[in-house]
Amino acid sequence: MSDERIADAIRYAAMHADILSCSWFGGISLDIERALEDAGRLGRGGKGSATFCAAGNDAGKGVAFPARDPHAIAVGASTDQGRRAEYSNVGSELSLVAPSSGGVRAIFTTDVSLPRRGFNPDHLHTTSFGGTSAATPMAAGTGALVLSVHPDLSREELKALLEATADKIGGAYDERGHSEGLGFGRVNAGKAVGEALKLAR
Repeated sequence: MSDERIADAIRYAAMHADILSCSWFGGISLDIERALEDAGRLGRGGKGSATFCAAGNDAGKGVAFPARDPHAIAVGASTDQGRRAEYSNVGSELSLVAPSSGGVRAIFTTDVSLPRRGFNPDHLHTTSFGGTSAATPMAAGTGALVLSVHPDLSREELKALLEATADKIGGAYDERGHSEGLGFGRVNAGKAVGEALKLAR
């Protein structure tokens, strides 16, 4: 699919959805950069549709595009052991991590139910889906939960709230509370929704 079509899809989605989840990465594109910026103007009456993007699975290389764009929320992967998944990309642009594969236990999730499609074609569930592509929808889902109790948050405020309520797992963090490998920590749905409820009162 062309960059122009992807950019159009982002703009269209922003006009109809509060949260966008992008479990893909590719080459830098000015069209897509502009579309991510436009999502802040088009989404939720000007409050902005938050766009969660997979950081990439290149074993510690820099955060991939479009996750590294300043208008995206870059999501890396953590394991069930509370560590960065070894395959998860790193960098200053990383916002959060969310649970995925790479630890002792894999993520158990629903799968495509059509024959010869998905990860486990004979069943409705799988443990084969992983990577930052699996972490991203978990973080995006938490964002949706937060907006369900406090829909007046801008996309920048939503991002800041998710980062502020994230769990500081397995690593060193700088004076801002940020880690190159774990962002601001592992997303915590309970804390994020609780804080949003307080702010909404």
